[in-house]
Amino acid sequence: MARRRKVRIKWFRLAAIFIFGYFIYLFVGQQNQLSAIESENKAARQRLEQAVQENASLIEERNKLNTPAYIEKLAREELGLVKPGEVPYIPAAKN
Repeated sequence: MARRRKVRIKWFRLAAIFIFGYFIYLFVGQQNQLSAIESENKAARQRLEQAVQENASLIEERNKLNTPAYIEKLAREELGLVKPGEVPYIPAAKN
């Protein structure tokens, strides 16, 4: 009977060690998943911050485009337009 008890105790210890090891395996796996999710979250937050900044820049540009002075500035600089009666000044090309 004492021998049976020792065998049961050994099996119990073996089962307890196996279960404990399995729980450690699950815990480590979850920690790895959590780490991956946190890094994805950080990257998403950075993309969001960039999008917010770009959105603010585009809103500012849109507001500028609604002003006559900015439209005139763009027409003069980018399109080379002049007002009636003005003489355009074109510098000579360097050769």
